[in-house]
Amino acid sequence: MSLTSQLITDVFPDLDKVEKLNKEAFPEEERVPLSEFLRYQDREDAHFFAFYNQEEFVGFAFAISNPKAFYISFFAIMPHLRSHGYGKEIIEKLTDFYQRTMLLEVERLDEECDNLEQRKARMDFYRQNGFKTANAFLEYDGLSFEILYRGDHFDEEAYRDIFQKLQNEHYFDFHIEYRRFSDH
Repeated sequence: MSLTSQLITDVFPDLDKVEKLNKEAFPEEERVPLSEFLRYQDREDAHFFAFYNQEEFVGFAFAISNPKAFYISFFAIMPHLRSHGYGKEIIEKLTDFYQRTMLLEVERLDEECDNLEQRKARMDFYRQNGFKTANAFLEYDGLSFEILYRGDHFDEEAYRDIFQKLQNEHYFDFHIEYRRFSDH
C-alpha cells in the first residue's frame, strides 16, 4: 500500500466523494461544511488533503499548523476501507510532512452517548498510533472533546495559537478544561 495525497480546492475533481464522506463520518452537530475548509485553500499554514491508493479515494484530513505543532481538525477514511491500515499510514505521512507535534481531539468516553463503542474504537486507534491524552478537553457550542497529542509534549500555547488562526476565519467561543484528578 502506498498512498498519495492531493490538496483539495474548490475545483477538486472528487469534491462529491469528499462531501459524501464528510456527511457519513461526522454527526450533524460536529460536521463542518466543505466551504469552511475551502476558505483556507490559499493559506500556507492550512492544508485540506485527499488521500488515494492508486486511483481509489481513501479519505481526507484538514490540517492547520504553526512552528510548534499541527492540528488535524477533521480526518476520515471511507467506511469500506477502515481497519486496513490506511489511517495509520496517513498519520505517518502527515507526521513526516509537518515534522512537529500532532494535535487532535476525539469524542469523550466519560459522557452519555449512543455511540460509545465507536468512540472507544476511535480512542484505541489513536492510542495504538502513539497518541497520548493531554488530560484536557476542548469545549465549544455545548460540545466537549478530549485533546490528544503525538509528540514530546502537549503545548497549550501552540494549541491556542492554532485556534486563534481558526477564529480569524470563523469566530467561535471555546475554552480548555483540564481533567480533575481526585486525591485518593
